[in-house]
Amino acid sequence: DSTLTMASASSSYKCTLDPEVLGKAKKELNEEPDTRLIEVKNLAKRLEKVPGLQPRLDVSFLLKFLRARKFDQQRTFELVKNYYQVRVDESEMFDDLRPSRVKHIIDAGVVEVLSGRDVNGCAVVVLRPGRWDPDRYPITDIPKTVYLVLMFLLEDETTQVHGVRFINNMIGLTMKHASHVGPSFAKKITGVIQNVVPMRFKKLDYVNEPTFFDVIFAIVKQFMKEKLLKRISMNGSKLENIHATVSPDILPKDLGGQVEPHSNNAWMERFLASDQMFIEDNKYGFVKMNLKKDKKKDGKTEDADIAGLGGTFKKLEV
Repeated sequence: DSTLTMASASSSYKCTLDPEVLGKAKKELNEEPDTRLIEVKNLAKRLEKVPGLQPRLDVSFLLKFLRARKFDQQRTFELVKNYYQVRVDESEMFDDLRPSRVKHIIDAGVVEVLSGRDVNGCAVVVLRPGRWDPDRYPITDIPKTVYLVLMFLLEDETTQVHGVRFINNMIGLTMKHASHVGPSFAKKITGVIQNVVPMRFKKLDYVNEPTFFDVIFAIVKQFMKEKLLKRISMNGSKLENIHATVSPDILPKDLGGQVEPHSNNAWMERFLASDQMFIEDNKYGFVKMNLKKDKKKDGKTEDADIAGLGGTFKKLEV
């Protein structure tokens, strides 16, 4: 019974936000401690009515989405539906997706999470696409890793409120790398990041861009929302703006900091050990239609019942 599930989940939820971060959640995200569980319950009721959807209804899960859409019920409802719909539309990307499957990307230092936050409390993710070896792994392994990293970061309520920033170090990027970034790939990935992940994206810095980067960015830019475009900075080899908001104490040396690149081992170990969390999450979603013939007791066969699911598998426009 989902009502009982909600009740038990409500009683087990304990907010971990400190007073300062809670104040920010109230001011920027319209979060009210007295009504947050009512908001979760209202969202859960709507999700239960979506044909063919078996959603997670626990408080911790749904709160991520409410915070990402400033407790706007309609926008949050659409975001959760997108979260599940994309697993149908892009099944080759999401099937059995878990951290151990992208260990090679983490090990190569293509995606790294820094050990501290920036001055605004944002988690900091460093991307180094130049370290990706296109002869060994498909380009889709990079967005898969980014998606998993973001969802893992969202387990921290403080990060749900403050958001994340990316620093993209483009050093080592070649035309061979760039040749893999076409419009369909760019549209798919920007769509997933903007319309599926319940994260606040606060800043996107590019550094050490190669001369041909304008061509790549022109492809990607057309699929970015105006709000995100305004948060992008091209820095070239100048790191002053980044150093003004991210302490050199946590920045890797390739970004002018004091830390060895790819040295946040404690975080990497926790992330790579979190397979079970993602396996559990993958149990939810739109019911997969079973089209094989099912035998009845009298020996005759009938098609599996798929009535009512016709509208469920409408392609998500991302």
